[in-house]
Amino acid sequence: MTTKGYVGSYTKKEGKGIYIFELNEDNGEIQSVDTGYDIEASTYLAQTEQFLYAITKENEACGVAAFKKDENGQLTLINKCLASENGTGCYISVSSDHNFLFEAVYTAGIARIYQLNPETGEVVKLIEELEHSYPTGTHERQDHNHIHFIRETPDHKYVAVTDLGADKIVTYTFGVEGFKEHAVSKFHAEDGPRHIEFHNNGTYAYVVHELSNRVSVVQYHDGKFEEIERHLTIPEDFTGETKLAAVRLSHDQQNLYISNRGHDSIAIFTVVDDGKGINPIEIVKSGGEFPRDFNITESDEYLVCAHQEGNYALTVFRRDTNSGMLIATDNQYTAPEGVFVDFLNSLL
Repeated sequence: MTTKGYVGSYTKKEGKGIYIFELNEDNGEIQSVDTGYDIEASTYLAQTEQFLYAITKENEACGVAAFKKDENGQLTLINKCLASENGTGCYISVSSDHNFLFEAVYTAGIARIYQLNPETGEVVKLIEELEHSYPTGTHERQDHNHIHFIRETPDHKYVAVTDLGADKIVTYTFGVEGFKEHAVSKFHAEDGPRHIEFHNNGTYAYVVHELSNRVSVVQYHDGKFEEIERHLTIPEDFTGETKLAAVRLSHDQQNLYISNRGHDSIAIFTVVDDGKGINPIEIVKSGGEFPRDFNITESDEYLVCAHQEGNYALTVFRRDTNSGMLIATDNQYTAPEGVFVDFLNSLL
């Protein structure tokens, strides 16, 4: 069986934008990697069944691009909405009703909301650009508010926004008039919350902290996040420079995976008590340098990891569906400056 996927990339050095790859799930090897669309700064992508959205920029104009997907994953540009000069984003997501697109802008500490046409896939307009102004933390990288993630909550009532600079998650209601603050959840000093992965039950989530290299298991309720436990994602005796990156749950909800840039590894946890807790089981080398993102196939049998630095390896691991352990199967292809991985028709 062949599974197709996308890699989004920086375009500062050798990256071309959006790559399309084919994974052979019979032997765990990538069969090809091709440029899917040559577009600047497509560092994060978001999908619906018919459409794909990408972060992009042209000179100083920043925003997003919309594409139509065919059955083979090939892309046709629909339009671009480049409505800001306040910096390119680092994360995008689509609302569950497909009416809105959300964008996080790390450097400027900005959250954007766009109106979508769910029938045509077009990005209609930028509705609001909201700048955070919360008190920031004491870490050297917390000199400013830094929004790193924005995504609809499982109850479909809010978007959750992580602010690495302020050690906070802020939830907002949203609509055609923009954002309205609902709640603020604070984490430990110098945590630097980066991304959130929600359990399918909607009650628990996993917040990964870039600065402290820890993951918080949290209880979610009505826009608020309360920490239950926390774990380190690197060996306790590791003293080198490292910062975690991506977090993904297996589709069977049995394992949590987190990548570490610097230690160049993937931490594996077993999920227990219907999502209320996690137990560390292993940390495996990612097979490349600076593992920025990875994703898990719909079959739950393979994990594909993109590396931003070094030789830009695109590595493949077979996942043991009983234990959650990872075994490397392939590293023959590259995706230059790869920073995002997803599979065709996999909803984010």
